[in-house]
Amino acid sequence: MPVSGVKSVTVFCPNAEIADAMATPVSIMGVEAALNMVNQINHLECIIIDDHDTIYSSQNINLKY
Repeated sequence: MPVSGVKSVTVFCPNAEIADAMATPVSIMGVEAALNMVNQINHLECIIIDDHDTIYSSQNINLKY
C-alpha cells in the first residue's frame, strides 16, 4: 500500500522483472523522490497518478492530455 498518496504506478522497462521490482519502491517513495530516482536510471520510465488524480511522468515520457 502506498505511503505517500500514490494511487497508481506504471513502470516501463525492457525487462519485465526489473519493471515489476521497481514498481514497489516507486509507489512508496513519493512522487518527487520516485521521479528523481527513475530519471537517473537508463531505460526506465514511469507514470505516477496521485490521490488527486494528478498525472506525473518521468522525463522521457511526453504525455499529451
